[in-house]
Amino acid sequence: IPSAFASQDANPEVDDAEAAPIVIDMAAPLETQRPPPPAPEPSALGVYRTYIQSMEATAGAFAPGLTEQLLGLGLNLQALDRHEEAEAVLKRGVHVSRVQSGLYSADQIPLLRAEIRSLTAMGRFDEVDERQRYLARVESEALEGTPASIAALLDQAAWAEQAWDLRVGEQETHPEHLARSWEYYRLAYNQSSHLFGEKSLALLKPLEGMLRLQYDFASLQRDNASGNGFDSNNYRQSSAVSGVYRRGEAVLYTIYGLKRVNGASAGEQAHDLIRLGDWAWWMGRRTNAYDYYEQAWRRITPPPEPPPDTNETADAGATTESEDTALPVEDDNQIIAAAAESAVTSNASEGGESAATDAPPPEPIDDPVMRAALFETATPLPDIDSLRPLPPFSRDDSGPIVVQFRVNDLGKVRDLERLVTSEVIETAQNESEEDASSEADFEAKEDSALVERLFRKIRRTRFRPRYAAGQPIETDIIIWSFDLEPPRADSMALQPQ
Repeated sequence: IPSAFASQDANPEVDDAEAAPIVIDMAAPLETQRPPPPAPEPSALGVYRTYIQSMEATAGAFAPGLTEQLLGLGLNLQALDRHEEAEAVLKRGVHVSRVQSGLYSADQIPLLRAEIRSLTAMGRFDEVDERQRYLARVESEALEGTPASIAALLDQAAWAEQAWDLRVGEQETHPEHLARSWEYYRLAYNQSSHLFGEKSLALLKPLEGMLRLQYDFASLQRDNASGNGFDSNNYRQSSAVSGVYRRGEAVLYTIYGLKRVNGASAGEQAHDLIRLGDWAWWMGRRTNAYDYYEQAWRRITPPPEPPPDTNETADAGATTESEDTALPVEDDNQIIAAAAESAVTSNASEGGESAATDAPPPEPIDDPVMRAALFETATPLPDIDSLRPLPPFSRDDSGPIVVQFRVNDLGKVRDLERLVTSEVIETAQNESEEDASSEADFEAKEDSALVERLFRKIRRTRFRPRYAAGQPIETDIIIWSFDLEPPRADSMALQPQ
């Protein structure tokens, strides 16, 4: 035994190795977990595959009824999120349908739509755009003159809008998405007018799409002025962008006329006139904007009562003045808008003009709620859900980023600054000065880029100013708070309630 101890003492490296601590991670499993076995494939897939093989063995690769089975198999694969397999099956179904029934047969439509869903789920947007274009050709031949054709055109227009937002394809082709979307909305408007009548509220959906596009065209026009993202040699793009203001004005006026002839309230009409003013204001047409804002004000604000007079002549004059101010008079801007060249289509401008002139102007109605909503708050433009220029905000100081600014009577932002939040003060009180300082530095570096981007957006945004007594006025202090979390920083379509 002593010799053994002596031997160990003589070898210190062995002692150190044997004395090294052994660390066991009790949270980790002692044995590697085996991957779970794959879920059993639904029996429906096997049934479809067996039936398809049987049909092919009996009648060949283009057997009658094969497209229905391929569609069923593809939809079942989609339900399992196996989109790559589904896309291959559905693409084959489109080919079989084209061979069996012709190049533009209606049988292809459900197969193409399902294939597009799988391509979208995989994020293959260039292929989505290609298939959407082919689907549009098929639908134009197979669904012509039916309500289904209108729905298909609206879907195609919506996709072209989305393709513009996603910047699908080469940069020089991006404006083509807007021109294509405009054409689809125009066709949907024409077909809706023929099927449902020129005064049908069904016309509003394509008109609202046309309005969104005019804002996009106007933005593109500004980029064109700075030489960015526009091919001036492309006739289709150039013709779509030209005359943007007049076309947008006529679209809005047609919307106003349709609602008015269908019994819209004075408050609704005031809102539509405000939209006309917003469009003019955003496009830099201040005189036109003032005219529309004044008409909106008069729709929901009764004229002041004339002072009592003992003189009969004065009474007569007061009565005449009251009558003149009681009924709003359509101004030249509206008449021009209704007849604007290539505004919507020839049918659209005629329909909007007749809709606006057939119904008599309503008596002004005192609507303090609508007046407050439209005129007592400075509003960033465009005031359209999918086009709002700013991220979601609250009209208080409750968020992590609090800003303060003024809006002058021309709708421009002044004295923009970030306010110090109480959260930083509380952190400094609860922690040591060194820790609080390092944490504050880290947070400042993390959000400085987002805040700077937000400030640039706010400064570039044009506001509808507040109105009082029918005149634009300055808004002294506006305090808003933003939450610019990374997943939500690019979300520009939502607005607080």
